[in-house]
Amino acid sequence: KPYLMFKKFFISLFIALYSLSALADEGMWPVSLLSSQNIEAMRKLGFQLSAEDIYSLNNPSLKDAIVMLDGGSCTGEFVSGRGLVFTNHHCAFGDIHGLSTPENNILKDGFWAKSLDQEIPIPGKTASLLISVEDCTDEVKAEIEKQYTPGRDRTFMMRRILGDVEKKAREKTGLEASVASFYSGNKYMLFYYKTYSDLRLVGAPPESIGAFGGDTDNWMWPQHKGDFAIYRVYANENNEPAKHDQANVPYQPARFLEISASGLSESDFAMVMGYPYNTNRYNNSYGVTELLETTNPVLIKVRGDKLAIMHEAMKASEEVRLKYASKFFNASNYHKYAIGQNKYLERFNVIEKKRDWEGEFTQWVNANPERIEKYGDILALFEKNYGRIADYRKTETYYQEGVINGSDLLRFSLRGRGLNTVLEKGDEDTLMAKRLQDNLKAAEDHFKNFDFETDRKMFPEAIKNYYENVDPAYISDEFRALVERFAGDYEALADFAYKESIFASPERFKHFIENPSIEILHADPLYQISSSTLAIIIKLRLEHRPFQAEIRDARRLFLEALLEMNGSDQMYPDANSTMRLTYGTVGGYSPLDAIYYDYYTTSTGILEKEIPGDIEFSLKPDFKEVITTADHGQFSDKEGKLRINFVSDNDITGGNSGSPVLNAKGQLVGIAFDGNWESMAGDIYFHPEMNKSVSVDIRYVLFIIDKYANAQNIMQELVITK
Repeated sequence: KPYLMFKKFFISLFIALYSLSALADEGMWPVSLLSSQNIEAMRKLGFQLSAEDIYSLNNPSLKDAIVMLDGGSCTGEFVSGRGLVFTNHHCAFGDIHGLSTPENNILKDGFWAKSLDQEIPIPGKTASLLISVEDCTDEVKAEIEKQYTPGRDRTFMMRRILGDVEKKAREKTGLEASVASFYSGNKYMLFYYKTYSDLRLVGAPPESIGAFGGDTDNWMWPQHKGDFAIYRVYANENNEPAKHDQANVPYQPARFLEISASGLSESDFAMVMGYPYNTNRYNNSYGVTELLETTNPVLIKVRGDKLAIMHEAMKASEEVRLKYASKFFNASNYHKYAIGQNKYLERFNVIEKKRDWEGEFTQWVNANPERIEKYGDILALFEKNYGRIADYRKTETYYQEGVINGSDLLRFSLRGRGLNTVLEKGDEDTLMAKRLQDNLKAAEDHFKNFDFETDRKMFPEAIKNYYENVDPAYISDEFRALVERFAGDYEALADFAYKESIFASPERFKHFIENPSIEILHADPLYQISSSTLAIIIKLRLEHRPFQAEIRDARRLFLEALLEMNGSDQMYPDANSTMRLTYGTVGGYSPLDAIYYDYYTTSTGILEKEIPGDIEFSLKPDFKEVITTADHGQFSDKEGKLRINFVSDNDITGGNSGSPVLNAKGQLVGIAFDGNWESMAGDIYFHPEMNKSVSVDIRYVLFIIDKYANAQNIMQELVITK
């Protein structure tokens, strides 16, 4: 799949690997920048609408039915005129987990509001609606020209410039405004939003449905997940955003999605609209090498050690499982992704493909003296600066995975840095009492889902991974003294730290806040490790900032060269949490010789996978009875089968979770929730035959709502066509 389309004399060489127009299923296209070429390619695949139906400033369009959840973590879609939103169960996982208690475990049992007054408010949950998009490239670049000094790090300058543009836009329109960079800073777009903050949970299937197959099936095909959840957006009486209030009413969207119960057949057109978080398709060979050989291996090792401990603890105790369900899900998701990403970067020879690509890029540059002057040093700059930061990137990753995320108490002990500042100021800080009390509230949240013994087991592995794998120069005196005090016995160090630290229990921490002492804080073993290590990391960040700035500058110039060769209508920009559309077709694939995967799964597979009592593959008896005996009715396919999941060659990534899968008429036929194992290199390299989007069939969603939950109140809101 392409990263670019070269000039005429390179087209014949790159048509197989890099032709965007020939392989229309690749590309996350900004909805406001769809070209006639995009629409023509879509129509050849069966699309029946117009560009105006997708994005319009003057009339309701499909973009008005798509919402960005929590600033881009997931996507959702309006499915009724009363603000009902479908998204993924895994997008709602944290909310469902947070509402669950041993006495009312809705994560385990599911939740269905049968009336508006039963819907549960979710504090902090947001849904942002895209209003319009403007090109602000000229304005931003004019300010850069005024303010930039060669050799200067642009980071803070860009924050100021983009902040000023956003402020002017807000003052002019009264809307939220956000500037997004495209093509590594070669284009800037201004996005206007309205964000609604009164969201309430309406429905969610039990975890055994919504996450059936668990981590084992995650990133795999075939799957059998009912990965969906339902929220409702509320507004004030004028349909405008408002803080949570019982007087608020269901939001009335300008457009909501009609649902098709007809399903999709092989080779049918399918498109996905949503908010993909981040891709790096135009990455160079040096950046891919860093990912493959440095950062991913560290993450895989350290996070793998932590997950093994969590998994054993969760198997042994239902109480621990409830406390750690969300933590385990979040940690395991990217851990497995990193494993798959490395596997398929290697299998698809992506580094070699990048080097071949860079060789042809060099030929294009060298064919013109002006290009040599402007672009001739780009690859050398990449090579030099990636070499300069290699050791730092390794250390930073060990710090993030081992110290920050290695154990809950290590992370919590970093609050000591803020406490240290408050105590140093003493009476000079008029807010001292409030800041100390804020820490008590943070401790309450921290210890809510904390198990002492589980965290105590994670701690030795976390600090060992950092201490024994980074340059000794990056080990603080305090950290080294503690390790040497216990002769390298990390278990003994853990026993000491968890017995003595003020951060290791809510009672000890509360006592410290009520009787604060800077001497006690400085003597605390957890604080000594986390705070002193962070000080070293901050120093390293500052030292390596110029080299990273040179990489960013080279990347921006590199993308400028690609745009000069291709034109923006031939190059989709990398994902950046702005609304995108991807189009393609439904169909299976062959991952290996003599193996073929069909494009859909059925309820038969759920029963075949069942393992009674297993965390990932058990079925609730009431659900098993329904799926075995209930009439599938209008939710079945032509053969009478209940389809569960399907795959299409839509180009998606993180942030697309919960995105609607739409048919040729723009009707909802599925909800995207995953990629297949063979697509794990997809953020860097899109394979035309292997990359698949995994979605839950909307008919399975309807079956669960109707036949299992008996939530007729929800069914009555939906507009369903056959």
